[in-house]
Amino acid sequence: MRFPRTLDLVILLFSWLPLCSAQRPAAYQTRNFNTINSIYNFTIYPNQVSIIEQVTSESIPELEHLFSPTVSGRIQEIGNFTNFRHSIEYFFGLAPRPQGSQYSAIVEAELVQFSSDCPSVAASTVYFKVALEKPVPGKTFKHTYLKQTGFWHFDEDGRVDYYDLYIPGLHDFATILNGADFSSKLVQLIATKQICQGAQQLCTGANTQYKPNFGINLSGVLSALGLNPLLDAPLINQLGLGILNPGELTCMIKLGAKNFGTFDKLWADTVTCRIVHLMLAAVDPDDHCLHVGPTGGGKCVDYPYVDRLYDDIPLFGERLRFRCPQYGGM
Repeated sequence: MRFPRTLDLVILLFSWLPLCSAQRPAAYQTRNFNTINSIYNFTIYPNQVSIIEQVTSESIPELEHLFSPTVSGRIQEIGNFTNFRHSIEYFFGLAPRPQGSQYSAIVEAELVQFSSDCPSVAASTVYFKVALEKPVPGKTFKHTYLKQTGFWHFDEDGRVDYYDLYIPGLHDFATILNGADFSSKLVQLIATKQICQGAQQLCTGANTQYKPNFGINLSGVLSALGLNPLLDAPLINQLGLGILNPGELTCMIKLGAKNFGTFDKLWADTVTCRIVHLMLAAVDPDDHCLHVGPTGGGKCVDYPYVDRLYDDIPLFGERLRFRCPQYGGM
């Protein structure tokens, strides 16, 4: 039997090193993966319920090791979230949750893509599975998926302090989830009415956005919406417009004058933007009722293209936040 020479053994050993290294990620890579994965696991129902209940608290123990207290970031095309509270409301307040007998919620969150070349930066893609446990008659929806992809930045303690994420195909997702064609005038009127009724229920007292205007009556609302009291009587009855209270009538006139918009561009003075912020108002009315209101409160307003996509320095502190130090980043 011929035994390998010493040189042969050295060559053999070093030939295995790259494979071993690939199989053993660095500690920071494992940490960053686990941090992102833990954040997304909190979006799975009912994991986010306890988070939402604490959203106005000064601290949320479950999240202290995941997010920096000064975290801020961008979600395209929804908006900027410039502090801990708003970031938490986005990540967990907008996660679909069961409503009544209809169960539509995130039931799985799988990190299908992940890379981290340095301790401070990672990139990822998650697939959310959204399932309907009790299908509504006439709807074929059982489950669908939502994707979120982008970059994360971590502080020295491994907590997320900045994020820049993107959700593609959000309008298609909303169409499938709701089983509704949002280009339909009927669907748009139903959605507008739901916002107006929801705003009256959630935004009360100092948070009231649509105050009664007794100079506004149903005839004025129908005219503003382009409806004829005689020709469109079945539609008017179907929508229940005749039983709206004065504040809801005010809301219907004001929102009826705005573009309905799409869910692929939510940084705009549209009805679709207010649909999203009504969901957030249910979590935190003091912060988000103003965004549902007629002015948009600085959120549902028409942001210029450059501000939406490239205004990085006020949000991230610098343009190269998501570039590893070895490439000249932070």
